[in-house]
Amino acid sequence: MYGKWWKIALLSLIGFLPGLSYSQSYVFAQLGGAPVNTNGWNFQGSATVGNLVNNNNSEVLVCPARNGTSGAVFCNQPINLSICNKWKAEFDFRMYDGSGADGIAFCFLEVPPAGFVTGAGLGIPASANGLKICFDTYNNCVSPSNSRVPKVEIRWGVGYNECWSQPTLENTSGAISYLRSNDYNHALIEYDNGNISVTVNGNLLLTGNQTFNFTGYLGFTASTGGSTDNHSIKNVIIYADMPPSFAGGFNGMASGCAQELIQLGTAPNNAYNYAWTPSAGINNATIANPVLQLPNNSDTIQTLQYFVRTAFQSNPGCYSSDSITIQVKPNPKINFGKPAICLQDALAQFTDSSYTKDPTSLPFSYQWYFDDPAATMANPNVSTLKNPSHIYSAAQVYQVKNKVTSAVGCVDSLTLPFTVNGSIPRAGMQISSARNYCNNENLYLLDQSSVNFGSTTRVDIFWDFATNPTIAETDMSPVIGKNYTHRYPKFPDTSGRNVTIRYEVYSGISCKNVISQSFSLVANPEVVFSPVTPLCSNYPAYPIIEAAEITGIAGTGNFSGSGVTASGLFTPFTAGQFPIQYTYVSKRGCLQAATQVVIVQPAPIVSAGLDQLVIEGKSIPLPASASGNRLQFQWSPILYLNSDTLLQPICTPLQNITYTLLASDSNGCISTDTIFIKVLLKPIAPNAFSPNGDGIHDTWQILHLNDYPNGRVQIYTRAGQLIYQSVGLATPWDGTYKGQPLPIGTYYYIIQPGNGSDVIKGSITLLR
Repeated sequence: MYGKWWKIALLSLIGFLPGLSYSQSYVFAQLGGAPVNTNGWNFQGSATVGNLVNNNNSEVLVCPARNGTSGAVFCNQPINLSICNKWKAEFDFRMYDGSGADGIAFCFLEVPPAGFVTGAGLGIPASANGLKICFDTYNNCVSPSNSRVPKVEIRWGVGYNECWSQPTLENTSGAISYLRSNDYNHALIEYDNGNISVTVNGNLLLTGNQTFNFTGYLGFTASTGGSTDNHSIKNVIIYADMPPSFAGGFNGMASGCAQELIQLGTAPNNAYNYAWTPSAGINNATIANPVLQLPNNSDTIQTLQYFVRTAFQSNPGCYSSDSITIQVKPNPKINFGKPAICLQDALAQFTDSSYTKDPTSLPFSYQWYFDDPAATMANPNVSTLKNPSHIYSAAQVYQVKNKVTSAVGCVDSLTLPFTVNGSIPRAGMQISSARNYCNNENLYLLDQSSVNFGSTTRVDIFWDFATNPTIAETDMSPVIGKNYTHRYPKFPDTSGRNVTIRYEVYSGISCKNVISQSFSLVANPEVVFSPVTPLCSNYPAYPIIEAAEITGIAGTGNFSGSGVTASGLFTPFTAGQFPIQYTYVSKRGCLQAATQVVIVQPAPIVSAGLDQLVIEGKSIPLPASASGNRLQFQWSPILYLNSDTLLQPICTPLQNITYTLLASDSNGCISTDTIFIKVLLKPIAPNAFSPNGDGIHDTWQILHLNDYPNGRVQIYTRAGQLIYQSVGLATPWDGTYKGQPLPIGTYYYIIQPGNGSDVIKGSITLLR
């Protein structure tokens, strides 16, 4: 936490003396150096690093020489005095340069000051609970206030009051006037299970006794009060009766390669317990000097931190801790390229491609082994070059190895089989197509090559050697039996053209064999399928005319897809999207297809309603209904309607009529329906008839009554006697009553047509 040099020296000086029960030799905290190393310390108020007597910022000004300033400097690491109950602090302090007051205090506080330190004497806050060792240059307890100062005080409890009856040494004889001086004074404060002593410049000045059984923080406060002295400290070192912890390494760091053993810690002491965290990679997390072994599969440095906690066997709650930063350096990421050669080439040039992203690992060093039993001094079996070469004299498989070592000593190696191929390749191929060799369709080539030893190393395929003799497809990783695919671009000649494939096969750099094959490439038809205008779901079968072959190549086309016949008759029976494919096959077996998606829009759903009966002179709304997208309506004819664009117009017919309702939506789809309106004419009754048998007006006929099947007719005499009644006038009245002719005279009738029509009353004259 504060550097490791003191720990190394400490371990060598102490030697863990047997039988030593108490040794305040563990450096708990430090505040020193030039410039001052402030790691682990919290500065508050006016406290700062600066220069008063020395240079290079080697002093800490707890508060500067100004009226009303105060400050605090406290160690961030707490100490539990109920367990670790012995400590001592050494430091140099100085109070000078101004008009005196107030002073410096070394404190053990339950809660360290936070924010700007305020309060009365020595900058100690009123709520501060703990121990205060005070060097006071202003006496607030006597008059005059500058008498018997400077003085030394031991104070405990909450807050601070220099007038408390706790241990105090006043400067009555002037023996300690040096405490306020231009020179630094050296203070030693010791705490041993409640026994407190204050020594300055080797002289024991004051003692006290008070036990503190809580965890607190050690540090300094200072204040100028109403005067102006500089209050500064330097060379602070605090020792505690703790077992020393040492995580190892130099200056808190250690490094190693991936999977390399890294020694941690120090020599063990049987009086101590040890605990390491984290435990990953540590062979034993409970010993003083474990061994660490970590992987690093990346290509950069991996940084981890390990902690050790050292405690007394007899007092495990009292412990110290230390940490070490481990850098696990990456091994080289090794790889190398193998040349593709045949025996005729002989010279094999190897190329290293190892890498790292850790710049400290460069440069690499190399150690190659070529596995050549025929190697000589002139053609050695090893090399330390990055990209070496070797001459082989036999076609066979060799195990070539490269070992790479980084600049920091990390190593990796790789062994790869390397083949020196035979010098006699034999090119072979078989070409095929799905049908004929059709232009713009895949042509398939199967490799059928061979070599007398090893494998082929390269294939060059000139797909159209006669036309493009310099354009080839190259495969640097061929395998015997491999498939290749090629598609030729379309050409304008519908009759086709001849094509030659040149096939070159290598087993090395100079070992090569070539074959060629020619064939006729048939022109492919070209199909255009234009977009189809969206249709409506109630349309009749639609002939698709948007697809055609456009080059004039003879052949046959047909359609496929949901709702379409092979001849292209599409029935839009429901709304939706329908992929339709048009495939054209030439007479020579080449084909091309194109697809369009036919969109079918939903047609409006419309009903003009059930046929209606309307009494002459009455009005009714037409009972139409419809659903669809933004519909518009049109009735025809408009005769007797109050509107021809409303869904339910009012109809006042004078005669029977049939209406047609047309509904159209925003997509242009239409639907129609019809309704018949029958007009019920009012019944017309004659006012006389002559049932004399001459065949003329022999019965009383009521006109239009047949349209009222439930109509009721009643005839009465003057005296009110019912002499005739009928429903629907199925049998017209013939002027008789119970089969006997009635006398000439006037009779009265009541006609009730029904269907909501008005009752008709009147008289009728019977003549003979």
